[in-house]
Amino acid sequence: MKKKTYKIYTLGCKVNQYDSADLARRFEAIGWRAVDKKAAIAIINTCAVTQTAIRKDRRMINKAKKENPQAKVIIMGCWPQVYLSDVKKVGADMVFGVHSRDKIIKRISGQDSPLAATCQIVPGFVSTSKTRYFLKIQDGCNQFCSYCIIPYTRGRLRSRSQREIIKEAQAAVKASFAEIVLSGIHLGLYGVDRYKSNRLVELIKEILKIENLGRLRLSSIEVTEISSGLVKLMANNKRLCPHLHIPLQSGSNRILRLMNRPYRRVDFKKKINYLRRLIPKIAITTDVIVGFPGEKEKDFQETYDFIREIKFSRLHVFPFSSHPRTMAAKLPGQVPPEVIEARAKKLGI
Repeated sequence: MKKKTYKIYTLGCKVNQYDSADLARRFEAIGWRAVDKKAAIAIINTCAVTQTAIRKDRRMINKAKKENPQAKVIIMGCWPQVYLSDVKKVGADMVFGVHSRDKIIKRISGQDSPLAATCQIVPGFVSTSKTRYFLKIQDGCNQFCSYCIIPYTRGRLRSRSQREIIKEAQAAVKASFAEIVLSGIHLGLYGVDRYKSNRLVELIKEILKIENLGRLRLSSIEVTEISSGLVKLMANNKRLCPHLHIPLQSGSNRILRLMNRPYRRVDFKKKINYLRRLIPKIAITTDVIVGFPGEKEKDFQETYDFIREIKFSRLHVFPFSSHPRTMAAKLPGQVPPEVIEARAKKLGI
């Protein structure tokens, strides 16, 4: 192909953003150039966390085709990983699941990717701002919450080596990023698969040693994986941002059990109190799902009251939408859409 230009469209989480950045590095390494539109290759990195996310995938694919009318269209990511037959119907020249960056480069160029484990930085693809670098330290999840499709799209836990992560963090600092955000699907279990023990705190300590590092932030962590070591480190090191995003999902113990979440209200509250005692100015944000199957008005009210009690710095509310492959899709008591919408609005949407 004579015109070696590409455009990557990214939907979904910080891990998807990182994967798009990694793919951009690989394109740059084989001599391709990123453009805003009229590219020779248009890649859409999709999300499938909810049915709403899939609708956004469809809209983004249409947008990519309009902006790049002569392009070969590549669809990749979580949506084709679990709903391949649906993706094939939208019209694409190539379709790949997750963990396919090497395959895409080989299909386009006919050669193996020269960037399988290097750390060149392409700022425009790593961050929407030019100050924050999202650094993926692990992928996959073993938890299998009953509503979640991610273990089916991303697979089991896979931690990157500490040496590789440190090298990339050093490159990000050298590229003048003011903040590094450690990202992953199940961040709090970093190292469990590779080193047979949790190595998150150890990794953070090593990154904090990097000369000229600005700030270090965690993207999201489960309440059960916030160790005393992590809290004390955050309390005593100003470069580790005093902010944690801790998913709640529900304030009802009955719904938490149905969701297969590994904690109860009392556990969550105790950890929040502990955090605020040691780090008085900490910002705590969260995710909540409304309209989970079987959620009665009493359950929702418990969630509403618990959120007001905890006083989160910010709340992300997700109206429930089921995936056929998850346990939640088979649960009785599916909540009507209009009820889900009303509850979401009450929480602030």
